[in-house]
Amino acid sequence: MKIWNRMAKDLAEQLARIGHKAELLVTRYSTLKEQNEELRRRLLEMEAELRARDAQIEKQNIELEHFRVSSALAPDVATAREARATLTELVREIDACVADLMKDV
Repeated sequence: MKIWNRMAKDLAEQLARIGHKAELLVTRYSTLKEQNEELRRRLLEMEAELRARDAQIEKQNIELEHFRVSSALAPDVATAREARATLTELVREIDACVADLMKDV
């Protein structure tokens, strides 16, 4: 009878330890799941920010190229300003057209 009592007590202790470990696993899983969701959200934000910066860099590179072309074409400062203004307006029109096309996609 003592053996059965001791075995029952050992089994109860083992079940208690397993239950405690299961609770720890559930808590750790919940914590890791929340961290994963937060990291995924931050990743999406950073990817969007990166795309916006890439678009801005591309736009500035185009403007720089237009300034280089207008400077090469214009013999004086006044003509260069007019050429830059014309090119800037054309770039705005192109950007508006691209934005319209992107809405349709």
